[in-house]
Amino acid sequence: MKHIAILLLALAPLSAFAGQEAIQPPPPQFNPFDRGNMEIEAGAGEFASFSSTSAKRPTVNYQFDDIRAGWMYDSPRHNGWLRGNNEFLLEFFGAGVTTGPGNYLTGGSLLWRYNFVQPGARLVPYLQLGAGTLDNDVHTDKTQRVIGEAFEFMLQGDLGLKYLIDDHWAVSAEAGFRHISNADLSSRNQGLNSLGGLFQVGYFFH
Repeated sequence: MKHIAILLLALAPLSAFAGQEAIQPPPPQFNPFDRGNMEIEAGAGEFASFSSTSAKRPTVNYQFDDIRAGWMYDSPRHNGWLRGNNEFLLEFFGAGVTTGPGNYLTGGSLLWRYNFVQPGARLVPYLQLGAGTLDNDVHTDKTQRVIGEAFEFMLQGDLGLKYLIDDHWAVSAEAGFRHISNADLSSRNQGLNSLGGLFQVGYFFH
């Protein structure tokens, strides 16, 4: 009996340790919108100018492809419908002119996005603003006055809706406005204003 008692005392700590192992909580679930997480997006869409009035201000429509790298600046905060987080993205794009003078526009932008994130929601609306620069060959057509330089600035604003397929993959659709001009660096600077939309596929990671 003495030997049995000693054996039970020796096994007691091991039994307690095994019990602790059994009740360990599961690892925290990955939240795509937590601070420090990253996102890669790729997408395509169409934009059409809406302020065309004459040969000097022709219609310029273009097919738009982009790739974006995003970083979550903070985790979702606030309450109610304003709950969400800030995200910064770097965008590189190329566009082929489908209607009007020129063949291409290509460049990059820095974007700020606010994601409206509700707990457990798969649908995430977002608001997005951005500014960047681009190169183009539209300016080589001297009859038009909307784009006067190879180097142009671009401002944009977008509204989007993202659907989370799972914790890492998402698809989204966004509608937006693009303004292209050269800040009067050229005498031709009436500016190109366009409306359009994009479809994106995204991947989140840490």
